[in-house]
Amino acid sequence: MHHFEGSELKTPNSELAMRILAIDIGAGTQDILLFDSKKKIENCISLVLPTPSKFYAAKLKTIESHVYIRGDTIGGGSLARAILSHIQKGYRVVMEESTAYSIRNNLDEVKSMGIEVGAKPEGNHFEELEIHEINLPLLEHFLLNFGEELQPNVIAIAVQDHGVSPSGVSDRAFRFENMERMLRKDNRPETFHFLEDTIPDYYLRMKSAVAAVKKTSSIPVLVMDTCFSAILGCLEEVVGPSLVVNVGNGHTIAALLLERKVEALYEHHTHELTPQKLEGDLRLLIRGELSGRKVYEENGHGAFTLKPHLGEIPVIVTGPNRDLFKETSLQFIYAAPGGNTMMTGPMGLVKAAQFWMINKFEG
Repeated sequence: MHHFEGSELKTPNSELAMRILAIDIGAGTQDILLFDSKKKIENCISLVLPTPSKFYAAKLKTIESHVYIRGDTIGGGSLARAILSHIQKGYRVVMEESTAYSIRNNLDEVKSMGIEVGAKPEGNHFEELEIHEINLPLLEHFLLNFGEELQPNVIAIAVQDHGVSPSGVSDRAFRFENMERMLRKDNRPETFHFLEDTIPDYYLRMKSAVAAVKKTSSIPVLVMDTCFSAILGCLEEVVGPSLVVNVGNGHTIAALLLERKVEALYEHHTHELTPQKLEGDLRLLIRGELSGRKVYEENGHGAFTLKPHLGEIPVIVTGPNRDLFKETSLQFIYAAPGGNTMMTGPMGLVKAAQFWMINKFEG
């Protein structure tokens, strides 16, 4: 049986040195950790950078012409708002099909927003904007300036992916139904990941992230949804029954952990939540009394409880909007995996990669 000692993965006969490049891409920031089992976690390289959607949006604001956008499927957010603003100025925006999925998973919805989808129009009236969510050569070049080489054993990436829902099905409902199905199959948070060749076809953003890595690397890639990487990243703070909450820039996710397994799950849009609303929902969730339909109708994603917990429970909070909890009556602590709250997602990715590698060796 393999086991961990500190941050190192051990095998019965030898010590397995492990380097994991973990990239967690949220709505506001992309958080990067180059985990090295030979180093104390505090000495591993970590970066908190603007999320790609934000800096492409800023770049678009400097362009004063029609625009052709090509490249990968990335998180839309800020970019979508910048595109609509660009169209309102009277400019045309044409997007390659792969990039158009960054805005909506339904291309008819993309077109209804005034965005054209297809090849670059003829002529030279269009400035090109190439977008990528994962740029390994750029990161590699940056680290070389500090005498560091990437050379990871695994690349682990977390993005938020609603998935392409069937016609007539809400992408919010589709996203939550898929998460619930995964949980009912195996509710250990370490299992909530996909290897590069097992990603369902409807997760276009996850598949695009893998394809971006594979342009320049043959290193194994593991992907997760950002909500699960945050939950898993908080696991080292969990000593008994706990409620883990990630109050992100876009989404708020909560998981009831009993015996280190997820027994309830809740997801909502952060901007829809007041401290009082969040506290009320979480108290009902823990008791198994929160209606997933009600959460959905209030513009959230959903909620369900497999095994309720009665009585008070410690709350572990992470995410850039975690101060929302200061105005609640819940007893909470801030999670800081590896001593850094911004590394919650990357630390979750590291745990998922370690879990995969252990099972790979045992298999």
